[in-house]
Amino acid sequence: MKTELPFADHTTIQERLREEGHLDAGAGATLHALARRGLLQITEDRVNLPQVGLVHRVLVELTRAGRACARAGLGIAPTPRRPAHLLSEWLWRNLARVAEARPDGLPEAAMGGTSRFHLGVGYRPNGRPSRGYIDSFAVRVEKGRGTFVLEYRWRITEAGRQHINAHRTDYQSRYPAVQFSIPDPL
Repeated sequence: MKTELPFADHTTIQERLREEGHLDAGAGATLHALARRGLLQITEDRVNLPQVGLVHRVLVELTRAGRACARAGLGIAPTPRRPAHLLSEWLWRNLARVAEARPDGLPEAAMGGTSRFHLGVGYRPNGRPSRGYIDSFAVRVEKGRGTFVLEYRWRITEAGRQHINAHRTDYQSRYPAVQFSIPDPL
């Protein structure tokens, strides 16, 4: 009788391999041979489960070389890499949003995730300099006898304008889903 334990069941791929007669006791040796060649990374540990006690666990992850080998074996051409001077689609989308906000700027709350660290003036959390394409400024209000900061907003810098003007067509062809509706040149 098979005990149904959700943490001990085979994965879908293991079940399919077993049904087709390809999963056998030598699978572990095969995994370790692939790991020795740098195609897999194997992590083995024990997990304490209250119902059962210590359970042996094997985690297998394809390495970069393993993914390349699998793509080559399947005849899948690698996707061309983005040139280093171009932004990812996510950063380009955020830069375009700041540029479209024009002199009013984009509210701090509307900036996506950590994009301000990668695009802004200053340094990233890891200490590396950021690109300097956007900069924050304070929106101040006069109230009573003082001036108070109402909010912070982001606007494009001269370096950001130059980057957009130089690479706008590259981005439009690379990331057509990102809508960008400001005049050329910026």
